[in-house]
Amino acid sequence: MLNGTQGEAMPEQPPYKSFPFHTPRPSGAPLALAGLRILDFTRYLAGPWCTQTLADMGAEVIKIEAVGTGDETRSFQPPDVDGEAPYFIGLNRNKKSLCLNLASQGGVSVVMDLVAAADVIVENFSPGVMSRLGLDYDSLKAVRPDLIYCAITAYGSDSSYAGQPGFDSVFQAESGFASLTGEPDRLPMRTGSPVVDIATSMNATSAVLGALVARERLGVGQYVEVSMFDTAVTLLGYQPMNYLASGEDPVRQGNTAPVATPIGMFETAEGGAIYVSCGSQRSWVALAEHVLDRPDLVEHPDYADNRARNRNRDALMGLIAEIFLSRPRDHWLRKAFEGRVPIGAVRTVGEALDAPLARERSLVTRIARDEGGEVPNIASPFRFSETPVAEPVPAPRLNADAETVLKGMLGYDAARLDALSESGAFDAPQKTD
Repeated sequence: MLNGTQGEAMPEQPPYKSFPFHTPRPSGAPLALAGLRILDFTRYLAGPWCTQTLADMGAEVIKIEAVGTGDETRSFQPPDVDGEAPYFIGLNRNKKSLCLNLASQGGVSVVMDLVAAADVIVENFSPGVMSRLGLDYDSLKAVRPDLIYCAITAYGSDSSYAGQPGFDSVFQAESGFASLTGEPDRLPMRTGSPVVDIATSMNATSAVLGALVARERLGVGQYVEVSMFDTAVTLLGYQPMNYLASGEDPVRQGNTAPVATPIGMFETAEGGAIYVSCGSQRSWVALAEHVLDRPDLVEHPDYADNRARNRNRDALMGLIAEIFLSRPRDHWLRKAFEGRVPIGAVRTVGEALDAPLARERSLVTRIARDEGGEVPNIASPFRFSETPVAEPVPAPRLNADAETVLKGMLGYDAARLDALSESGAFDAPQKTD
């Protein structure tokens, strides 16, 4: 079989089959967010990652999806795993799925009933969509006064760009983030991973948790907004402050760093690269003495301190590059580990997932579906001593939890469900932004 995008032969068995099944969490251990109910109106990455994180900590998350299609990322195939897109599976663990036509009165009435019993709403529609549906913060607050409503927006709901579409790579460009990435003599580059999406989801998670603490203290809910553009600017780290102090825009450095040497990527013998980050004096001394076996470099006037190393960066980096080419990568990694020198292997995604440390940390496992089949799982990075994260449950099939939510949670009887059906609550919706 061929990969339809690159023409490369696919393995007969997908790589995840080589990983072990998930080890169950301690029996009876409490969950940090147990008892909280979250309505998830998000799609793509930034929103679903946020709500998945909250679900991992024990919140009950009900994902509201479009009838018939659901979250657009369900169709992001190939590849597929157990009939679902890996993209979707990786962002919607531990959730329930309910399909509603939000353009119908019946669909909105179901949401209102859910809101009455919910603690948090998270949505990432374009500004104005939820208002047109009658599901804006003020409308929902009337049903649940202490509701926390988190809106993830592109450019903020009250800016002149509020109605403009936005995606990770665009924010990287507009925020100046891309101007920092790549080689100085080439065009700016976006990162290979959608870091703005991911960071926005982290900010949204933090904002929701902060609002929950405030509600516990003050007894009030609130509207919370997290902008992807704002997040992208904050991802610049210390660079904005440097610019504001100096008036000088930072220059792309490629794999090096402007403030310390030696930092960069080096090839080794027999293939394979390593990344060296020895900007501190301690790490430089350890590199020279324990890894390179060149203690003389420590006392050399051209390399004795960071200022000298920065002045003579090209010469030093060339010298180090020549040394690293003399031995295989594993040799250098072993010496770095023994000397506690910050050097890492430059790995592919597949190599990283299969690395001994990743296996030791059980970062990749398999989890089974109740109805049969299994999916890969990337573990939550949270390691709580008293409230370990929830047992991972695969992302839900489309509308899989309709009966649980409508009958079990809301207590709808057959007559109520028939009325909702006649109102169009379960029909395919009209397109929204």
